[in-house]
Parts: sequence; C-alpha cells; structure tokens
Amino acid sequence: MSDNEAVLAAQAQHAMLGITKEKSNYKRTTHPDAQWYGSAGLGLFVHWGISTVHGGVDLSWGMMANLTWGNGNMITPAEYWKLAERFNPENYDPDRWIAAAAKAGFRYAVLTTRHHDGFAMWPSEHGNFSTRNYMGGRDLVRPFVEACRRHKFKVGLYYSPPDWYWNRNYMSFNFPSSRLWEHDPLDPNAPDFNVHHQLAGIPEKPAGWVEAFRGYGRAQIIELLERYAPVDMLWFDGGPPVMTIEEIRSYNPGIVVNPRMHGYGDLETPECRMPDGPIEGWWELNECLNHGGWGYVKGGGDQYVTLEHFLGRLKQVRKWNGNYLINAAPRADGGMPEAFYERMAELAALGGFAEIDRKWKDEAARQGETSG
Repeated sequence: MSDNEAVLAAQAQHAMLGITKEKSNYKRTTHPDAQWYGSAGLGLFVHWGISTVHGGVDLSWGMMANLTWGNGNMITPAEYWKLAERFNPENYDPDRWIAAAAKAGFRYAVLTTRHHDGFAMWPSEHGNFSTRNYMGGRDLVRPFVEACRRHKFKVGLYYSPPDWYWNRNYMSFNFPSSRLWEHDPLDPNAPDFNVHHQLAGIPEKPAGWVEAFRGYGRAQIIELLERYAPVDMLWFDGGPPVMTIEEIRSYNPGIVVNPRMHGYGDLETPECRMPDGPIEGWWELNECLNHGGWGYVKGGGDQYVTLEHFLGRLKQVRKWNGNYLINAAPRADGGMPEAFYERMAELAALGGFAEIDRKWKDEAARQGETSG
C-alpha cells in the first residue's frame, strides 16, 4: 500500500468508526506522572489478534466486504470470528519484543487489547468473546504489561470502543454502507450485508441496547485499569464514549488518554501522514513498520520498511517535537517476524533513539548558529 493509499484508508476507517476532532476547552493533563509522554519520542505499537490465524486478512477490517483498500471479500464476519477457536499463540514472548525495542531506545509500547472485531485478549468477565471463552482463561495482556515493566517501558493499552461482534446483528458488513450508532452510511445507496455477506435488512436496535453496550464497554475498560494498574496510557480508536476522561482518571490520575473516543484528549494522533505543520502540544504519528496491514498478513507482514525510511520519518516527527508510535505485527503463534528484530538491531547499532535524537538536535543547533 502506498503512502497515499494508507492515508485514504485511514480516512475511510475513521469515518466509519466515528473518530472526530472536537474543539473544546479540554487541556492536556498536568499531572506529574503523565509528563513522561512529552519527551518519550519513540513508542512501539503492537496490533495482534485472531485474524492472524487466517493470515490473509487484516485485523478486523478483513471481515468487511467491498473495502476501498486492502483485502475485503476474502472472509465473512461469521468465518472471521470462528478463527478464535484456533487462536493458540504457543510462541508468544513479549519480553523478547520489548527487550529488543528497549535496546533500540523505545520508551513506551501499546498493545491492542480489543480491536473492532470485539475479541478481548484477556479473560474478561464481561461479554462472551474473550480468551476466557476460547483459550481457557489465558491472559495475553498480562505478559505484555509485565515485560514493559521489566524493561522500564510505559504501559499503553489500546481499546476499540466499537465492537462489531456485539453489534453484529445491527450493522452492515458491506463497507460502503457500514454504519455504527448515529453515523450516516458512507454510501446511502450501498446495500446492507449481514455476517455472511448476504443482502439483509438491518433492524433497529431494541430498547436499552445502547445503554447495555455502553455499560459493557465501561466495565471492560475498568477491568483493564484495575487488573493491570497502573496503566500509563489508554489508546482508544472510535466511539461512542462509554466513560468520561474524568472517570478514567479516578482510577489513575496520571494516565495519558488519546482523543479518539471522546473527540479530545491529551494528544493529537495523525495517522500514516505527517501533519501539515507543527502541532501545538503533545502529538504522535502512528503508522506501520510492517507491510500488509496493521495486523500480520502473510507476505507483507514479514517485510518492513527500510531503516532509512524509518529514520527519515522519525527525524521529521522529532523536528516538530512529536512522538513516533510505529507498529509491528506478531504472527498467529505470537512470534515477531525476523525483520522486526533486524530493524531493532540496526537502531541499537546506531546508539539507539536517544543518541540519534541527540545528534539531530546538535545538528539543528549548529545549522541555527550558521544561519544566524
């Protein structure tokens, strides 16, 4: 996927998920425990889930028919969700991931605890689609959290409020007509598809459905905040808001919250493209080291952007005082592709992020003196 295609795909995804940017009087947190974020510089994003069992479809989006990018129409939602029965990551070793990233100078990491497909990567007591129901209660989040703490990483947990499994009978899986909640369809003339990619009429949600959904999402977020405390960052990815930032902070006053559930937060999150200019306040660029999709897809998932491309992007971000949250995608067995470890070793051989960033700042200072 080219850079331009990635940008267009991100825009289409955000339209469906209800990700908006709201002007408000909200000010980013001044709590001392959150100030690490302003100078973190480099973070590891990890997109992982049951889609990897198939290996040919991206995380969540692979179940959609007629995508405007990527690999839609390959698998129905009903087939996608059955992948949970075969998800058994026998080579899951997040300590190896984080150790390699730590040597390269990364400072925080964010794991997808639940993506849009609705599968919770921990044994949740809420809902019926988690490792509690399909993996005998195995917890895939705790080893990640513990690895982060061993290597002095800040712990970030991604959670997608939209849940296509919960809403499977009340939404369309034909991407041009897909809609959640109050959002208009992307194409009002596109037909609705059900979980088998067949034509279907989408019924209205029954009374109390929205309230029940909000309660379910809120309960899962509280589970994450309590089970893995202290969580340093919550990374949301869509609406509707199921609990306020103020309530989230009642569990950890020093937490950093991104803006993609509430429309505002502690930072800005441009995706797959640099902003048009410097952003006031905290911000991070999020995009992929791996090819193929956010989640692992065979072929592309084993190929990574070159070190030169990565460093060029990172240099741009740091010039504007942003953080770079770069994605790597584990395979179904839980192992990272060798290309990931190669890039980490290459960065470490240059002295790691802190040394690279220091050299860039020295270079900028010298150029400023020369021009002055």
